[in-house]
Amino acid sequence: MSLRRKFLTLFSVFGVLPVVGLGVYGYLGSMESVRDLVQERTAAIADQLSGEIQSRYALLKSDLILLGENAETLSLLQASAIGDSAELAAARASADTYLHQVWGVVGSSFRSVTLRNSNGVRVFGIGDGPLGGEPSDPSSTTEFGRFYTVREPVDDPITSERYGTLEAVLRLQALLPEEAIAASFGARGYSAVLDRETRLVLHHPSRSFRGQPVTTLTGPDGWNLDQAFLSTNRGSASFEEDGDRRIASFTNLADPAWTVLATGSVDEFSAPFARAQVLDLVLFLAVALSVWLGYLIMAGRLTRSLTALTDAADQVARGDLDPALPTPGTDEVGKLTGAFGLMLQRIREMLKRVRENRHMAAVGSFASQLSHEIRNPLTSVKLNLQSLQRGVEAGEVHESHSESVQICLKEVKRLEGVVKGVLSLARVTPPRPDPCSVHAALDSALRALTPQFEARGVHREVDLGADSDTVIGEAERLEGAFMNLLLNAIEALPDGGRLTVTTEVVGGPASESLVRVRIEDEGPGIPVEEREKIFEPFFSTKESGTGFGLALAQQTMEEHGGRLALEDSIDAGSGAVFLVDLPLASDAPEVDGRRQGSFSEPDYP
Repeated sequence: MSLRRKFLTLFSVFGVLPVVGLGVYGYLGSMESVRDLVQERTAAIADQLSGEIQSRYALLKSDLILLGENAETLSLLQASAIGDSAELAAARASADTYLHQVWGVVGSSFRSVTLRNSNGVRVFGIGDGPLGGEPSDPSSTTEFGRFYTVREPVDDPITSERYGTLEAVLRLQALLPEEAIAASFGARGYSAVLDRETRLVLHHPSRSFRGQPVTTLTGPDGWNLDQAFLSTNRGSASFEEDGDRRIASFTNLADPAWTVLATGSVDEFSAPFARAQVLDLVLFLAVALSVWLGYLIMAGRLTRSLTALTDAADQVARGDLDPALPTPGTDEVGKLTGAFGLMLQRIREMLKRVRENRHMAAVGSFASQLSHEIRNPLTSVKLNLQSLQRGVEAGEVHESHSESVQICLKEVKRLEGVVKGVLSLARVTPPRPDPCSVHAALDSALRALTPQFEARGVHREVDLGADSDTVIGEAERLEGAFMNLLLNAIEALPDGGRLTVTTEVVGGPASESLVRVRIEDEGPGIPVEEREKIFEPFFSTKESGTGFGLALAQQTMEEHGGRLALEDSIDAGSGAVFLVDLPLASDAPEVDGRRQGSFSEPDYP
């Protein structure tokens, strides 16, 4: 998996999915809140309707007490039990007067009241049907849902002897007033009443359910509820009716043995919440998508640079040490790019140094042979030429040979310089680790070359301004390196030119301090195409040069842990500037006798 895909996967898992999860959680939470609201409101309606029914039922039972627990009714039932016709007729006449008076007060809540003796024989009736006749059956299909039969025992108040039964047919409207039964939560809510004794539906907004078994409403063909859900005193259940998600809350009454149900539609109230939550969810998704796209673009830019770095690393692995690198920025990837470029530069320098070391190894092997095979014969040739020169001066040799002898001596001297340079480059002895002054080495080199400066009329401007110049190394080697640099500058300068030498303390890598020597001349400068070759042995831009001066100077500076470099110049022909950086010996004591300050040629007699 690519780095970009890993970034996108991590962001999707830890950034986008939590946002989407919050949206979904909010949506589900709002739906749960709607269900809780419907359950709470329907439970309140069921409790309110149950309380209303119980209050009305208690009032109706008190009316039945007036009809059953009185002297006239008890006398009538006693006479019926004795079987005396005359006494029964008198008791019926007395009861008829009293009961009709009471009926005039409470009769609006009843359809009929029937008084039966202990044998179940009807002895008195009032209400539906003539006196002595049987009332119509209130449980019939045409009558169910309008009336409800209540049977109350009539006992002797003293002996508790059972005299008979008072059978009253109540008008359901008296127990279930329209305004109470119509109470609902929402436009789709409704209430229902179940009779637990008969297991029939006592009331339902749809008349088709009235008088039907309870299972018709709550069974598999109806609400499809567990029939045990009505076994507790109160509770609630969820169901679907005609595709509408609903909640039914119920309360069980002890007397009468009814169950009051109040239902409400979840979908009716969840629709507005659902629309709002869907909108919120869409906004969540839009924000998540926007952030994801933004992150995708950002990750693309980030990984584009990393991909370029990876391609560059692949090129380096294939041997190409000059790959195309992205432009370094200020962020971590930019810093990585800069560090990668610096690493490549150091690798190139290291490989260059390896090649130079191989070259030096070859030179060393060559130098050891050169010392034996060339230097001794060259010395013999030089001595013979010097003898010829003395012969010319003494007149022993014709003057016409003088110029040839001079040319030969000059070439012999150049060959000696080549041999000496080769031997110096092949040197493997490291410098002695002694504290030495850079200013003192420069001062000695400047003084030693005073004749050359004066012969060419070169003006010297010296500013040894570094406040610290002590390094660890060998003063003689540093002086020789500075002499090579100064001689190189003198040879490049025109007559009467100017040479500037300055020193300063600068910061180096890893926060180390360096003393920097700057040697600047006003010569023709070094062509761009020759800048990389000037430190190579045997390379020289001068006809009489040996090509060892700058190579030796660079080797000496590197042996002292420093560097020698040619500063880039903007204008061609503006002269050359050589920079020498040497690490300061911070823990070493300052060397006495070092020279510091600004000087000119009068200071170097």
